[in-house]
Amino acid sequence: MFAPAILSVMICSVSVAQTAVTKTDAPSPKVEAEKLDSATADSLFIAEMERRMELQGVEVVAQKPLVKNEVDRISYDVQSDKDNETKTLLDMLKKVPMVSVNGQDEIMVNGTSNFVIYHNGHPEPAMAQNYKYVFKAIPASAVKRVEVITEPGAKYDAEGVGAILNIVTDDASQAVSTKGASGTVGAGIDNYADVNGNFYVSSNLGKVATSVNYGYHHLNRHGMRQQTNSQMRYVDSGNESESSSALDDLSIDVHYGNIAASYNFDKDNLLSMSFGGFFTDYSALANARSSLSNSTGEPIYSYNAHFDTPYTKYYNFNGRADYEHRTSRQGETLTLSYMLSTTRNKKAEKYDYFDTQSMPFPYEGYNLRSKENFLEHTAQIDWTRPFAGAFKFEMGGKYINRRNKSNTSMIYDGYEEGNFDSRFEHLTQVAAAYTSLSFQKDKLSARAGLRYEHSFLKAKYPDGSQTDYDRRLNDWVPSANVNYQISPVNSLKLAFATRINRPGIEYLNPAVVATPTTVSYGNSHLGSSRNYSISATFMHISPKLVYNVVPSYTFSDDEIGEVHMVDNNRMVTTYGNVVSSRSVAVNAFVQWMITQKTSLMLNGRYGMNHFKSDALGIDLRRWDGLFFYAQLSQDLPLKIKATANVGEFGGGAQSLYARQGHVWFHGIGLQRSFLKDDRLTVKIDAQNPFSHRMSSFKSYTVKGDYVGCNGFKYSMRKFQLSVTWRFGSTTVDVKKAATTIENDDVVGGSKAASTSGNPAQ
Repeated sequence: MFAPAILSVMICSVSVAQTAVTKTDAPSPKVEAEKLDSATADSLFIAEMERRMELQGVEVVAQKPLVKNEVDRISYDVQSDKDNETKTLLDMLKKVPMVSVNGQDEIMVNGTSNFVIYHNGHPEPAMAQNYKYVFKAIPASAVKRVEVITEPGAKYDAEGVGAILNIVTDDASQAVSTKGASGTVGAGIDNYADVNGNFYVSSNLGKVATSVNYGYHHLNRHGMRQQTNSQMRYVDSGNESESSSALDDLSIDVHYGNIAASYNFDKDNLLSMSFGGFFTDYSALANARSSLSNSTGEPIYSYNAHFDTPYTKYYNFNGRADYEHRTSRQGETLTLSYMLSTTRNKKAEKYDYFDTQSMPFPYEGYNLRSKENFLEHTAQIDWTRPFAGAFKFEMGGKYINRRNKSNTSMIYDGYEEGNFDSRFEHLTQVAAAYTSLSFQKDKLSARAGLRYEHSFLKAKYPDGSQTDYDRRLNDWVPSANVNYQISPVNSLKLAFATRINRPGIEYLNPAVVATPTTVSYGNSHLGSSRNYSISATFMHISPKLVYNVVPSYTFSDDEIGEVHMVDNNRMVTTYGNVVSSRSVAVNAFVQWMITQKTSLMLNGRYGMNHFKSDALGIDLRRWDGLFFYAQLSQDLPLKIKATANVGEFGGGAQSLYARQGHVWFHGIGLQRSFLKDDRLTVKIDAQNPFSHRMSSFKSYTVKGDYVGCNGFKYSMRKFQLSVTWRFGSTTVDVKKAATTIENDDVVGGSKAASTSGNPAQ
């Protein structure tokens, strides 16, 4: 029987004030229980506990478990975390299982940066493209929970990348019943004079709910100080190249915002809409030096360069509408969705060479101009119907029309015959249908799904540089998982998933961009790639201790990867479906509430990545892929809250050619809240206060036609002051349809659904 065990946990969770305890000589209920049969012992034990719980002065020592393990995801209950009113979303992510945040506010999910970010169950490009700024501006109090979806089924577009990080601020299962408005206003500054400001407001008037948020972030050269250096040896010739660069000036302005609204016609019909965007303006000045020598050390050439990026302008706007109808059958819904997303990326670069010796090229500099335009329309229908008590059937269809256009021009100083203007257009149309069946009864829950996708890809070359072509692809995408509740606090989950990745415009664009040391171009004939994953999750959830262990294995035989070559002493990069990858890893998470005022969180991953290409004759395997993060939180007198953290990331094979070095980071923070209901919060953070001002990170190219080391130094020591004020008396969120559009199948370029390609990072 579970009653004694459950009440034992309750005893651990409460302490009764001594003044309220009545002295008694009665024997302990546990002693008496040993003399009685099981049923009688349980009855006496429960009665005694009920009597004690009626006493005055009960003090909660253990909080409600914050982590929940479901058949396809792990969720973290932000609203039940006592820190939610004074922390940001980025702060809370450091507590989420299988999510890690390093010293540069860069996120990894399930040990990889190849993940997508959803907001209320659908991709939000304006949020994902620069999450490190957006997440700092979103108050944790506006977030209900964070979900790590590592086994998305057919309904969730079982396509895309390694995992989904879903930020849930709205709950369609809850009726809107409150009135009023609430929100936050925040601002911050650090020792480099980087500044930021943001606000978030939500309101509800009858059947209409709205929310608006906006943020701004400015960074300058002091806080983004960077130095790079590279040493490479060409395997065949033995020639060695050296290069270095340093930023002289830099300015980044980031703007982001979103407005959402919902209208409840009645209890069965809901319409929700949203519109958001992200804009960044980047400019930089830098100096660089490059040289090449032969195998005996004799110089072949050398030069200095001045690099000017007068502008890099990137923006994304996306709008969506969802209509949800609930039938008279409990849990049955029909949802119609439409999404429009557009992206523009425009940049200019100018190189001027000086102090040249034996230059191998006939020009004195060049001007590069490029434009990338992306437009996507998506329509979707979803139907969900429970039946027979324990089962749920889901099916739906989806259509995507995605257009990419690029225009790249190069103008050389003193070498007009080398000038070019390349134009490329790419159309992708996807028609998909899915079905899935879920089961949940007692201790067992399971789900199996199958998705079919037909894709039509067409490439056009308006400049006539290549022949137009088209291709049709058909993909079947199966998935399955099962979860068993071993006991009230322990569960075990097994999962199998399939993913599809399609190439984005950056990988497809065939325009050749050449510098004195490098050449790069895309491959317009790339096809989609498939990868598979198998995992097991053991989770323990009790009031004071939560931990999980997740061994996993992923593999792919047609992964899109970089192809490296050497041509005339220049490093050439393109892409191909040429990589076979295997990954074995173990993720672990521990959250321990040591006392009422002290808690410890550990999050880590260790594994092996194996990359192989028979076409290129390359094989790279390493076991030292590691991420570790630990945070100690302590409540101090005078309402001061302190945190200390330490972490490490890096190592392991990162691609077919390269492995990473290791980097340690640490931080401390103090915060205090003031005014009634702690509405004003002041926070001081120190990142790497005991390290050098400039920290270094290295990656090593160990396979291919050239090998060597790339070093990167950057400003890592930072001190920041931030102030946040909460106003209003109610927390109201815009309702969303329970099902909506998710597009997460693209890698590389403007519509890369992952977090890569961030122009402001």
